[in-house]
Amino acid sequence: MKVDREWYGVSVTALALVLAHPASAQQTTSAEVPQESGARDAAVAENESQARGDADSDREVLVTGTRIRRTDVSTATPITVIDKEMITQRGLGRLDETLSAIPQIAPMLGERGSNDPRLGPARINLRKLGAGRTLNLLNGERMTNDVNIIPSALIERVDVLTGGASAVYGSDAIAGVVNFIVKRRFQGIELNAEASTQQSTNDNDTMLNLLDEAGYPRPDRNVWGGQQYFASLTAGTNFADNRGNISLFGSYRRTEPMEFSAFDHTACPLYMNPQNPLPAVQQNDQWACGYTEYNPYNWFYAGGQEWTNATDGSRNWRPYDVADIVRNPQKDYLQRSTRTYNAGGFASFDFSDALKFDANFLYTRYKQHGRNAQAVGFYAPDFQMPCDNPFMSQQQATIVCGANAGVAGETGTFSMTVFRPDYANDYYNDISDWRGAAHLSGKITDEISFDLSGQKSRRIEKYEGTNIFDYWVMVDRFTKAMQVVNSNGKPTCTSVIDGSDPACVPLDAFSTAGPDAAVWDYVTRTGGSRVQIDQMVLNGSVSGTLGALGLKSPFADSALGFAIVAEHRWNRVSESGSGAYDWWSRYASSDVVDELGGELELPLIQNKPFIQELTVSGAYRLSDYRSLDSMVHTWKADFTYRPFNGLGFRGSLNKALRQGVLERLQTANPYNGTFRDFCAPPGPGSTLTRYTFEQCAASGLTQAQYDALGNYNGCDTNGLCQVLYRPGGNPELQPEKSRSVTLGVVAQPRFLRGLTASFDYFAIKITGAFEWIRTDLVADQCYNQKVSFYCGLITRDPATGAVTEINARYMNSGFVETKGYDFALSYNWANPSQLIGMNIGSLNFGINGTINTTYNRQFAPNSPVYSCLGYFGFFCTEPSPKYRHYASIGWGMPWKGNINLLWRYASSTRNSKLAPNAPLAARPSPSNTDNYPLIAKMPALSLFDLAVSYPISRAVDIRFNVQNLFDKDPPMVGNADAGTGSWFNTYPQYDSWGRTLRLGIRARIW
Repeated sequence: MKVDREWYGVSVTALALVLAHPASAQQTTSAEVPQESGARDAAVAENESQARGDADSDREVLVTGTRIRRTDVSTATPITVIDKEMITQRGLGRLDETLSAIPQIAPMLGERGSNDPRLGPARINLRKLGAGRTLNLLNGERMTNDVNIIPSALIERVDVLTGGASAVYGSDAIAGVVNFIVKRRFQGIELNAEASTQQSTNDNDTMLNLLDEAGYPRPDRNVWGGQQYFASLTAGTNFADNRGNISLFGSYRRTEPMEFSAFDHTACPLYMNPQNPLPAVQQNDQWACGYTEYNPYNWFYAGGQEWTNATDGSRNWRPYDVADIVRNPQKDYLQRSTRTYNAGGFASFDFSDALKFDANFLYTRYKQHGRNAQAVGFYAPDFQMPCDNPFMSQQQATIVCGANAGVAGETGTFSMTVFRPDYANDYYNDISDWRGAAHLSGKITDEISFDLSGQKSRRIEKYEGTNIFDYWVMVDRFTKAMQVVNSNGKPTCTSVIDGSDPACVPLDAFSTAGPDAAVWDYVTRTGGSRVQIDQMVLNGSVSGTLGALGLKSPFADSALGFAIVAEHRWNRVSESGSGAYDWWSRYASSDVVDELGGELELPLIQNKPFIQELTVSGAYRLSDYRSLDSMVHTWKADFTYRPFNGLGFRGSLNKALRQGVLERLQTANPYNGTFRDFCAPPGPGSTLTRYTFEQCAASGLTQAQYDALGNYNGCDTNGLCQVLYRPGGNPELQPEKSRSVTLGVVAQPRFLRGLTASFDYFAIKITGAFEWIRTDLVADQCYNQKVSFYCGLITRDPATGAVTEINARYMNSGFVETKGYDFALSYNWANPSQLIGMNIGSLNFGINGTINTTYNRQFAPNSPVYSCLGYFGFFCTEPSPKYRHYASIGWGMPWKGNINLLWRYASSTRNSKLAPNAPLAARPSPSNTDNYPLIAKMPALSLFDLAVSYPISRAVDIRFNVQNLFDKDPPMVGNADAGTGSWFNTYPQYDSWGRTLRLGIRARIW
């Protein structure tokens, strides 16, 4: 069918203004009763909600996964519900870490880690498919994937939906949806506050001995730090005979930094081979500390010999002595310093039962301070030192220049490294985020409702780094700072005299006094970046049931349900860099989409023998993106079948998509680098052999180019050649698409009230996946594996044959898929006293687990498929366990209060280099055996947490919890040997800072 796209866009925008907002299906729920804390299937939550009755008529619960308003049929989509008790117990100030405890959500770095501006946001990553493929919702409405904006003290629950949901919610819902349900009507004043600290005992003898051998100071045996403080105040009141409500909130969170040196297992970068000297063939069988070290007397090379400054401060050199080297601890931040401010409010007014209005505004700003603090050696090789440099003594000048010592206009060849032991590269993230929304909803008839909404949001991410160690800039400035002569009785840079660099500051490296602060300011750099993301959403829907028209199955009591939705979204992204990041891409671009969709839900059979309910449903959405040549569509089909009360089956098939924003709108961002060109001759003295023409022909290299390339001398002895890399966005990028399947069963046996169990199969495959090109794969995959896709990324000079550019932009080149089973079991034993004969309170048990059976990834067509399930390291990066669970056992004490013991578990994983899977398996090289006896396996992870809550009065309750109760050390993997990254010596899912102790209070003031 041919559709006029201009007419379509206008009509959808108009319909969005006339119809409804993206609220999920709603139903009334009840006041709360004591229940177990944790994550469980939506069927459990629904059962508990019904059991509690409808005691709070002002509160509505949004049901995730559909827009059809009804309460008489079951949902077909598996949804894991995280209750507010779990969030409160694990900490209101660490929402992302709380959520990542459940097995469906992959652990992220949070506030840990390195100086990467992308680490600032607290993003959710479902199924390890990437944070960009997870759609976050706030009360059923689209929001950015950064939970810092969520008012955590107001969360009532979090719904985690598995599989594609683009037919209901639009782009990005590929891996699934995380819907944060927060309280919108509040009466009274309530304070929530908590304080936490990290505590660990440094008793890892292996690491302590390594620190001793390497000359590092031992950390204190007992370490406390990383304190976090959180306070939230909420106030609200009803008015106009309770038809209206206004609620306001504000919160503040502060996190103190922790240094790597505080913990034995992170006090030095860990390697699997001796580091000084590095063995000719690495066996990977001996742990050793990498060195963060310096020589306080510096290093010089002149006259064919190594020298260092005198210890007494005089300007005399002595032969270089390795005994002068000092090892200093890692003072990098393991946990960044953070200050977070949240504020906002909700307003609602019921004009009548048939017309309601509500609005909300949320604002957050958080500032993070991170630090890389290691001794740095500033190295300048083979430059010409003026023989009359006024900072040199006669002895030093003679060593550098011989007979020309002190002669103006003469120079001597010189190399040096000047150490800065107090070096600290500080970086700052400053992120602000606001969103405002307004809705008008009401009834058209008793069965049909409408919703109208408008939403606007803006996010600004600022990043600044200081003392940036940019070698290619540094070495030039460092050289200029050393090229000093006497001008009018004052030491002056020759670049100042000739005008080539008026900002140059003279550097005196010839005594132990060392350079002053002005020199370091000149040599290092400061730089920043700014990203702004704007979004506007207009939405309208009509939904309900059509019983009044008689549209229902003859075998069912409930009528056909429907929803019609129109949506208009506008996205704009701008980005720029300054200073050391002036190479950062500068652009401002936008995209617009108009969408029209609908849902149908038909109960086929109800209340018949062996068919208590059989319902089928489906959804379809047509999307017109201004940036695409044609429209795209998504759809879903579901079913639910309950043979009788207490047993149900469900299934869903979805086609979803994700239209890139940054990946498409961002401009290319070229930079200079090196590339291993097997077809070019390596530099003089290399032991490498140049590939033959037959080996190079697959890359498109012609015979004439190959012959001409024989005279090329632009590669070093390792075969690395200077090229231009061009990463960044790709305006030709098409949406990535996914197919997901879920099939499951839910049981709530009547003979054992309080027990609910669910078991669901899931399969998600994303094709045309956005992949940034891994440049380290290009040469091997092109020349050795003959993958044409990678060969097409190489651009050569037509005449010389030399590689000039590598295309590293985003491509629709890969796929990723995951399969497995989710299960949940919950039992609430409300009155064990009847069996035991004495009042012991109540008991509850719960477990939420995931059994993964597949996790495959391919980066390019016809290239190897990396099957990383059950493996870690190298191409597989962080571990992909086959099994994870979150389990709890709770005791509701007969007097007052609750105690919960929680168990987080992940199965063991193996080193990917030891896999039978050929793409993962090691390929031994002359310099590395690629055997890894020290890290052949990551052991299974079992961490236990304890949570206690106690109501002091009806208005005040206190809570205490301990995470990683037994202070279990993380398994050691090494710094960079196995792709672990970022100096942790382990992975993010392991608690790197011992146990967390947290004390909290909730006080109802009015």
